[in-house]
Amino acid sequence: MSAAPAMGAHVSSLARTTSNTRRVAGVAAAGGAFLVNKLRGVSSKRASASAPRSRRSRRALALTTASSTVVVGDIGGTNARLQVWNIVDGAQTLKYENIYGTKGHETFESVISDLYRDAGVDPSDVHSACFAVAGPVANDACAMTNVSWVIDGAKLEKEFKIDSVKVINDFAAVGYGVLDLKPEEMVTLNPGSPDARGPIAVLGPGTGLGEAMLFWNDEAEEHDVIPSEGSHADFAPRGETQSALLAYCERTLGECEIEQVCCGSGIVRIYDFLRERRGAADKPELDPAGVTDAALDGSCPLCVEAVDIFLAILGAEAGNLALKCLASGGVYVAGGIPPRLMKLIGDGGTLLDAYVRKSCRYTNVRSGFPLHIILNDKIGLAGAKVFALRQL
Repeated sequence: MSAAPAMGAHVSSLARTTSNTRRVAGVAAAGGAFLVNKLRGVSSKRASASAPRSRRSRRALALTTASSTVVVGDIGGTNARLQVWNIVDGAQTLKYENIYGTKGHETFESVISDLYRDAGVDPSDVHSACFAVAGPVANDACAMTNVSWVIDGAKLEKEFKIDSVKVINDFAAVGYGVLDLKPEEMVTLNPGSPDARGPIAVLGPGTGLGEAMLFWNDEAEEHDVIPSEGSHADFAPRGETQSALLAYCERTLGECEIEQVCCGSGIVRIYDFLRERRGAADKPELDPAGVTDAALDGSCPLCVEAVDIFLAILGAEAGNLALKCLASGGVYVAGGIPPRLMKLIGDGGTLLDAYVRKSCRYTNVRSGFPLHIILNDKIGLAGAKVFALRQL
């Protein structure tokens, strides 16, 4: 058993921590370009010319000297959206795309067979595939929860003679998709001071709330996605109304995770809370689309307030996630809900105010982290393609 550190060591450690905290705030206020690398002790110098070629450069060389076919998919409980890409001399061309219903196929293998037939795929040309799935993934395999499919990478490799088949979680795919975004596929609410190699935070409210982080891999010279279950952390309310919302959720649910007030059903939960709080029980029960539609057209003040609270919670969670990973590479908000609400989000409004939180001691740090809303509804497919190309 090792001896406990002396009291002086604790004091010294505390002093170093305080010093580092002050340095973070100062660097971020000045732009924050080397914020994360400085704290993690990562050198900003590039490898020397004599160093071994990185995985990224080896792959780039392969892509520019050969042709290949890549198959990617975004698999949900109802539909499987699949794409076939041709890679020739580094150029990526979408050859075929289709949506296959899960009910019409007993196995995922039958879907791939149909895809090959419909797209005229030569099996010998397919060298890599990646499928993003809505479910838990272990060892490149997933037993789907809403359909009786088992998507097994090793089995698919053997059956279709593909060099590499990867199966990843659907929100991890969103994380990789961020790396393939074009400027016109997002709206920037806060330009910040972006660092191309800095950590990236991604969150997306939809049926639930997904969260992930990306960190730079010096050896591979690319970002790696780190999955997160941060959506199941506790909801931290701000102000009297949100505190009352927390009490309402604890009374009706027993507890309150951030996901339970920051997703589609969360919007309904906020609306129901306001119905009770405002003595408006006569207001109709609504689903998520009903609340957001009424907020967008302004026909229901209670719905407008519910969506405004939702956007404040989303902005706060984006800011919290940014601080947890020092997201100098940017924060990206995905999911199906935010693009629908762009009329209310505007140039930032409630969401951006909650993200920056000007009264926060770390507002200078938050302000340095870019904030974007993703508009591309195929971001999961884009991420599956990014990951498939990494396997070539």
